[in-house]
Amino acid sequence: MPEHSALALEGRKILVTRPIRQTAGLVELIEQQGGEAIVFPVIEITAIDVKQWGEWNPQQTNWLVFVSRNAVEHFLQGNPHPLPAHVKLVAAGEGTAQALRQNGLTVDLQPELSNGSEGLLQLPEWQQMAQQQVVIVRGEGGRELMADTLRARGAKISYLEVYRRQLPTVSSELQQQSCSADWLTATSANGVTNLLSLLSVSCPQILQKPLLVVSKRIKAFALEQGFKQVHVSLDASDGAIIQRLIEMGSDHGA
Repeated sequence: MPEHSALALEGRKILVTRPIRQTAGLVELIEQQGGEAIVFPVIEITAIDVKQWGEWNPQQTNWLVFVSRNAVEHFLQGNPHPLPAHVKLVAAGEGTAQALRQNGLTVDLQPELSNGSEGLLQLPEWQQMAQQQVVIVRGEGGRELMADTLRARGAKISYLEVYRRQLPTVSSELQQQSCSADWLTATSANGVTNLLSLLSVSCPQILQKPLLVVSKRIKAFALEQGFKQVHVSLDASDGAIIQRLIEMGSDHGA
């Protein structure tokens, strides 16, 4: 790597749109590379009351699947009781796995890349799922790919929806600051939608700005929304995002 790579993002303003409690790691990495991070959460996370989760039986559960850090945090806040030893804990990506480990839990299964449902569904442990009880811990109204595929493989699926995603209220000052960003990031299709909802009026040039997303699926969605330059990181981890930003800087002559 060239000597100047220590400041590969110098002079770049980068919009960080993760939920507020998940921005610190990426912000630090951007600043280490000489960039300026503009924190602009486009999704507000709120807990769903435990009484509204629905019933589930830990004793009959084979796999407990966490789709995000938020799923881990809100599940553990609402369910402080130890889980039966036979329940295998599944993380959709490295960030989710870290959240489990930080709470003293062992991760039994996670994809090699932090690419969510697609990565998990490719793992050999999940190819034959007959009679397996799978409980998916997620936010309200998540994707159905994992559940549909596992059902087709013979599993019985239920959900624990432990949080909601909402469009945050953003000040005009923060909107204006965010409009000055050189590059944008988004880690979900919902994030792309909310980014446009929050900025398309105050920042009409937003669709012309380079956007970094974390999967080909989100790239296709962003292109459908009208973004002209969409880049994709290897996976959804902070490390993969910063690496792709550095590559973008090199591509742009930074």
